[in-house]
Amino acid sequence: MNILVVQNHAGSPPGQLGASMVAQGAVLRIVQPLAGDPIPADHAAYDGVLVLGGAQSAADDAGNPYFADLFRLLRGFHEAGKPLLGICLGSQIIARVFDKKVYRHSHVEFGFHRLAMTEAGRTDPLLAGLPATPHVMEFHEDTFDLPDEAVLLMTGEGCRHQAYRVGETAYAFQCHIEVTRPMLERWAAEPASFAANGGADPLPRLLAEMEAHLDASLRFADTVAAGWLRLVARGRQRDGLRKSA
Repeated sequence: MNILVVQNHAGSPPGQLGASMVAQGAVLRIVQPLAGDPIPADHAAYDGVLVLGGAQSAADDAGNPYFADLFRLLRGFHEAGKPLLGICLGSQIIARVFDKKVYRHSHVEFGFHRLAMTEAGRTDPLLAGLPATPHVMEFHEDTFDLPDEAVLLMTGEGCRHQAYRVGETAYAFQCHIEVTRPMLERWAAEPASFAANGGADPLPRLLAEMEAHLDASLRFADTVAAGWLRLVARGRQRDGLRKSA
């Protein structure tokens, strides 16, 4: 399985999601647009696409000129029935792919927050069997309007749109389900983390929250990765049958 990974920011790698996918046989090709990597011209070489987070705004086309090519590519993936998976900024980018707005939220969400599965989320193929109220890492200042055909899968008190699905193959998570301990320790040193934590050093808070919630978060990521790769494998099988017909 060949997976395209769009890493929108150097500090936001695929983390536990990527490690779990590789362990299950996926081959990841990471492109970093801000480092000068071009967006692929089409989806032909890939079976699915993972779009990661970043510090930039998904509403800022002028500051991110690669967005136009990325939106076009993601629409191509979706139209071909190839799975999409968006994380944080990636979830907002996918909302824009479906012609919805991204805008500043009422406040910055930071740290591990208690979320809730919707009724649809509790029975969704990627989320079934996961805790009904997971604690998942947040780090975002923007939110988005839910695509018209989307099914809301997870909600939060501080920000309603936490996870959604469009059709059977496009999934998006506003929360950071991919985080690992090294990622969070690096984030804790960033000025943006101090600002999001009210100016206080975020490391003590994150260390305590990791102690309480990180193991469950890693299992959450593993479950989502496994379910999403099953979608990718079914798509590959379907394409193979079509080509041999």
